[in-house]
Amino acid sequence: MNGCLKGLFKLGCAAAIICALLLVWWFRAPILSTFARWFGRSQALPSVADTAVGAPTPSATASGQQKVTTLRRTSGPDSVVLTPNEMASLIGAGIDWRVRKTFDSLRVELQEGKLILHARLDTRALPPGTLGPLAGMFGDHEPLRMGGTVSIARPGTALYDITEISLRGVAIPGPFIKQLTTQMAGASPEGAVPVIVDPAVTDVKVHTTGVVLYKGRGRGGSR
Repeated sequence: MNGCLKGLFKLGCAAAIICALLLVWWFRAPILSTFARWFGRSQALPSVADTAVGAPTPSATASGQQKVTTLRRTSGPDSVVLTPNEMASLIGAGIDWRVRKTFDSLRVELQEGKLILHARLDTRALPPGTLGPLAGMFGDHEPLRMGGTVSIARPGTALYDITEISLRGVAIPGPFIKQLTTQMAGASPEGAVPVIVDPAVTDVKVHTTGVVLYKGRGRGGSR
């Protein structure tokens, strides 16, 4: 008799666990969304009032292009300094349009040796399966933050090597970053996103006060 009761008890516990797991799976989307809302950081994009933050503008695009053009001249300067707004304009224009159209409200934040991109990502434009099991945590438009370094790969192409990503303030685990950037931002298997730049630019250094673009003999040297 006791054996039967124990068997029934174990069977009941197993059934309860299975039901609980099924309920969690069935309601996974609202559960993950609630988790992201509770544990994610602020969804606000950084203000351009911050001197290290910039956004693309027509005037910044024009002034940035004018600065870069001077690097082509033999008698021109060895380097030019782009403001945060000018750098944001360069990035916005230099990223493949198939990637660029998936986000808006682009912001560039300058840190020493690192470039941070902020934007509103249209998750509906991502290839199916990009977010994997995390998809249920996010809505149609979510704040995106990507951080990494910038270097010149070859004349006309810079590489934005992304080392950190967060979506709605939820940090994406390291092992998934390269996979995500490849599917989401057209990155190489190493996680670097190509950005079109003027062929005259041979080196780039990011500082909190501006981005220095170098030509010719300045490549790779200390600044």
